Amino acid sequence: MIQPWDTLTAILIAVACLLTLVLAACLIRGVRGPRYTHRLVALNTICTVVILLVCLLSYLLQASYLVDVAILYGLLNLLSVAVLSRISIRRHREKKRRGKQ
Repeated sequence: MIQPWDTLTAILIAVACLLTLVLAACLIRGVRGPRYTHRLVALNTICTVVILLVCLLSYLLQASYLVDVAILYGLLNLLSVAVLSRISIRRHREKKRRGKQ
């Protein structure tokens, strides 16, 4: 007889495999992205998928400390995207000013 936990574990492992494929696709998009903004969005998506994978792993291994790691990683993701977005906006404004002169 199949236990409900066995079915749930199988589903979660399938979701982890799917998230790994999404991670690979985002990595390819980040490398091949024609513009800086495409790379920034790919980086943000990669970080989000990694957070999901860490939370999923935390549930599967029943290790609650991994949720803390995921939260810290999320905060670092937020900080890095904010800084890189600010740099991107500043760069765009400088190009715009040079074009007007």
